[in-house]
Amino acid sequence: MEFLDGCTIRKHILESYSRQPKGWSFIVSRSPKSGFYDAVVSGPEGTWLLKMDSIFKPSPITLGSYLTDSNSRPVSSFPYGYRQMPRDLVLRLLHEESPYSSNKGQADILSFLKLNPVVPEPGRSYAEGPIVFTSPENVELSVSQRQIDARLTSEMHRLLRARYPAYG
Repeated sequence: MEFLDGCTIRKHILESYSRQPKGWSFIVSRSPKSGFYDAVVSGPEGTWLLKMDSIFKPSPITLGSYLTDSNSRPVSSFPYGYRQMPRDLVLRLLHEESPYSSNKGQADILSFLKLNPVVPEPGRSYAEGPIVFTSPENVELSVSQRQIDARLTSEMHRLLRARYPAYG
């Protein structure tokens, strides 16, 4: 099983997404044992299991692996992807004091999430998501996937100790 760094995985996922932008999900949960963040990114061509040191910094340390036994893919109510931002919707949301508090604002956001995901093109505006944050119990992994997750955790600890000598 090969572990890849975040930049390499990002490249593979974006290439796969560009071939087929529909049918994706991006689910994140916090590992109760290690404190790292786990992500399962699924698309029509396969699933990746990611381990991140944090979700609260712009460039987290990320390791991951392509899952070869990904017959059951997690599903989300709204598929993950890039959606082109209609100018009138952006302006309407920006002018509302709190778009989540009004029925109209919530309807606008839901209508946006119902747009089909697209492959982004330079010079246009897009929103990315949704990225679903859930509890670990809601993400089902097979026995072999849990073994890969344990190895990713171990490798993340090793990587952090090498990068930061004072790390536990």
